Amino acid sequence: MSWLGKMLGGSLGFVFGGPLGAILGATLGHHALDSGRSMSSDENRQTLFFLATFSMLGKLSKADGRVSSEEIRVVEQLMDRNLKLSAEARKFAIEIFNQAKNSNDQFRDYAFQFYEEFRDSKEALFQLIDLLLTLANADGVMHPEEEKLIEEAVVIFGLEREYSQLKAPYSGGDEFEKSLKVLGANASESFSEIKKKYRRLAMKHHPDKVQAQGVSPELIAISEARFKEIQHAFDIVEKRLN
Repeated sequence: MSWLGKMLGGSLGFVFGGPLGAILGATLGHHALDSGRSMSSDENRQTLFFLATFSMLGKLSKADGRVSSEEIRVVEQLMDRNLKLSAEARKFAIEIFNQAKNSNDQFRDYAFQFYEEFRDSKEALFQLIDLLLTLANADGVMHPEEEKLIEEAVVIFGLEREYSQLKAPYSGGDEFEKSLKVLGANASESFSEIKKKYRRLAMKHHPDKVQAQGVSPELIAISEARFKEIQHAFDIVEKRLN
């Protein structure tokens, strides 16, 4: 995570404006001193992804009025299992989470700023919505206030058509029905039609394609998990229909 080392070392090449820039400044405090080292455009994007992720998770965690122990546990799992953060990055993520959680900024303001940077990377938009859904379902139910915020981000990101697919792993129904939703398919379609949808989806979310976009190792790790989820869904459908 070269961008984090540069940032904590004092590089000012990463500076952002807007609400996310304010969260970053409050988190870094006196560490933000210019050491003359600049960050590449890829490192800037990696920083913004990390910053927006934990800022939006922080805001979402208080949407229903309190941060539950289940939500704290899920955030810890996201840091350790999904994103595989180092101890240094984990500490930084928690500081961002807490700064955003207690700020006066609006959730949608973070979403707008994230979209401005990642509008050309649908995979990044998918992955952030997926992380938000994971947190919102931490206690087994997504509260209306939480879903309202996530739906705000979905609209800002232009993912209205894909939202049902993203929600599928957290929805009710048996495993076969969930798997169809993950693939964006329905039971009335032929196995051949479903297979075509699976191939398009797998190609879109393949980790190699994501890696070529110059994103962070954390996003690649999330993409790998999403790719495996798609493969697992197809395996279930294939066993039932073929």
